[in-house]
Amino acid sequence: MADFSVGIVGLDALGSALIRRLDQQGIGNTVTDLNGRLLQAHLAGGGSAPAGSPYDLAQVCDLILVAETSDQTAREAVLGSVGLVHALRPGTIIVDMSDAAPQTGPALARALQGKGAIWIEATPIGTPADARAGKLTLLTAGPADALERVAPVLRAIAAKILRLGELGTGPLAKALAACFAVLSVATYAEMLVIARRAGLDPAGMLDAMPLLAPGMGTAPPALAAQVLTGRYQSDVSGKRLQEDLTRVLDAARTAAAPTFFLPLLQAAAVAAGHSPRATGDALDVARWVSDNAGVEFGTKAAPPAA
Repeated sequence: MADFSVGIVGLDALGSALIRRLDQQGIGNTVTDLNGRLLQAHLAGGGSAPAGSPYDLAQVCDLILVAETSDQTAREAVLGSVGLVHALRPGTIIVDMSDAAPQTGPALARALQGKGAIWIEATPIGTPADARAGKLTLLTAGPADALERVAPVLRAIAAKILRLGELGTGPLAKALAACFAVLSVATYAEMLVIARRAGLDPAGMLDAMPLLAPGMGTAPPALAAQVLTGRYQSDVSGKRLQEDLTRVLDAARTAAAPTFFLPLLQAAAVAAGHSPRATGDALDVARWVSDNAGVEFGTKAAPPAA
């Protein structure tokens, strides 16, 4: 299916899911990780013999998917003492799928320019389960001809492939969407708090929103599923929200784009993280909004005072 020798750098949840999916699709691959524990876990799980390091992998692969989980590990895998940079061959295509800051990928691409390698960004949207099922969405950037050449491999792991702009736009888009999703939930939570305190039924308020504010869209599903139930669980950590906020605000400063609401969300998220009922979830900020008003969702509202 693929006219490449495919390599995968990074054996955390996403990398392991990519391996399984490529194996299912008949696309052979060589894998590695800087973490010896993950290499051992790969072997213990019945995986094929891995390359000893990114350096070793670069000697045998000409299409390399980098699925690292931080800026530090991405840089180490590419530029470290046993990184890809020391063995890359001209024409090798690197597909960056790492969970890193928007500026990290472009910086690594610049560092490899003299090696003749081609850097592509394919920021994944979805879970490891989506990767195993071939249902990721990929936000791509890079040379159009190289993207076309690797499309058969990308289509094996993704149901949708979108092109957003230049290198760095995928991670930024992902962080932007995450921040404003939480901001939306927190803002609506404040509306529900006011409704509850004023004697309105919050659930009824949500149901009526399309009629009360026609043309303004619908409320986030998390309001009914997580706020009104009192669960406040998004599966996104508060730490990750803070990282995304930092990435977005840094990008805004670089672009000289004014920000009004995100600094407020950042301050609220910090306060929420220190509240007595914080669980470490991004939706702690919505819980904090209701707690500050003395409103407990997930319980029957007390009748309005006579």
